[in-house]
Amino acid sequence: MSQVELNYLVFDDDSDAPNQYNNKINIDGCQVNPIVINPKDHFDVDTNQFEYQRFKEEVLEKSKGRNINLIITDWNLLPENQDGFAGIKGWDIIEKALEIKDKWKSKTFLIYSSDIKKASDYVIGKIKNELENQPDDIIPALDFISKVIELKVKFCRRDDQRFQEIKTLLSESNTISNVVLDSILSFDSNMVINTGNSDFDGKRIADILNTNNLDIGGLRFIKEFIDLSISHYSRLNE
Repeated sequence: MSQVELNYLVFDDDSDAPNQYNNKINIDGCQVNPIVINPKDHFDVDTNQFEYQRFKEEVLEKSKGRNINLIITDWNLLPENQDGFAGIKGWDIIEKALEIKDKWKSKTFLIYSSDIKKASDYVIGKIKNELENQPDDIIPALDFISKVIELKVKFCRRDDQRFQEIKTLLSESNTISNVVLDSILSFDSNMVINTGNSDFDGKRIADILNTNNLDIGGLRFIKEFIDLSISHYSRLNE
């Protein structure tokens, strides 16, 4: 019996992170795949800059064709330095990930840190600054606050307890809708559909599902996919 595939993105500067997640995150009946990316690999010492384009390309390449169930990040990733580099925090990585794929905003984000208070103070400080910087606006454009409210973000300590938290969140993400979407995404994205439905026939799976935004057309296709599957197995079991 094939296992359900669960994929999650990990942003961590620990070189041992891939081994830790492969060895400590196991869920019965599931094939759990950590996609580990080290942001330090994209810091150019010579220019003192974070190479966002290279970072983006690695994220896209490693997540290509996979349904991402969870996104987790360490808080302290790249420190600030005296040459003007502001550093990279866990929240920065979340914002950069959403710039890469807006549809990930529906996912759960887990931030872990050895000092949870510093991480939470950072978020509170950004909210405070946003309010203070727009004192005269009747309806201020509180972009950061809106993003915090919209996203599902959890914090936990950077200790062994985080592995249990990750397993819990992955198990909670293992919904019927995610399983169906993951199944469809597992097909060759260039596969041309031929179901007898003129809305979809002649189109590639990638075009119907729209890799950046699962629109109404994509949802209708998923419904048809389920309907045809049920019809097929119903006849087999008559």
